[in-house]
Amino acid sequence: MTGKAPHSPKGLATDGWSRMRPLALKEGATAQSLIYGALREALMSGYFRPGEEISLRKAAFVLGTSVTPVREALRQLQSDGALEVFGGNRVLRVPIPTDAELLDIRDIRINLEGFAAALAISEGNPPQMRLINNAFDLMQRAAETDDVDMYLENNWRFHSLIYGAAGRPVLLSLIEAMWVRIGPLIRLAVIRPYHFDSSMDSHRAALEALREGNAEALRNAIVRDIRDAANDLKRTVLGWHAENTLNPNEND
Repeated sequence: MTGKAPHSPKGLATDGWSRMRPLALKEGATAQSLIYGALREALMSGYFRPGEEISLRKAAFVLGTSVTPVREALRQLQSDGALEVFGGNRVLRVPIPTDAELLDIRDIRINLEGFAAALAISEGNPPQMRLINNAFDLMQRAAETDDVDMYLENNWRFHSLIYGAAGRPVLLSLIEAMWVRIGPLIRLAVIRPYHFDSSMDSHRAALEALREGNAEALRNAIVRDIRDAANDLKRTVLGWHAENTLNPNEND
């Protein structure tokens, strides 16, 4: 821990849409698949907040596409549990998990991500390690400057590079299914006092375990990171529900 006094990190007021760019078409990929991938990555990287409305027309405008493939991509995200229909106007929004859902996500993450991390020790390679080091360095810089956007993007990047090194695509897809639900909440959890410090302690331990080839130490570091984050996320959700009980029309 660095012992810094808690204060308001940069980037909390940033509009997630402002961080997205028009899609670049790729040969052999449909517009719907590209939109789905871009929005899914944005959710995992914490671009959007719990309770935030995801507008069909806004998405089409920002991504530079027609509404039809956006509509299909949003339906797919809703089917994934990444978005939900809410209110009398039946708008699509980022869900706010219940305590029971948070507990499920925490326990599933511990098992899946701990397993993937341990596998990464035997399957990783030097180029992958350079990318993981780069993600860690950018996270460290973001933590020191309280840059939420940089931190969140590289937090997901750091974890996904480790799990991807395991070479288990089905396992990685299951992990991503949890992150698409938890990514928006992590954006709010960073305001908890010393969240950056405790998170970076776990990331530093994970990086050292990777360098030493210690599968058990890596698993323990990942599990500690998940447990610490889960505690902050629970407090964040409680605060969100308390605030919106007082302001029930905020998201209508």
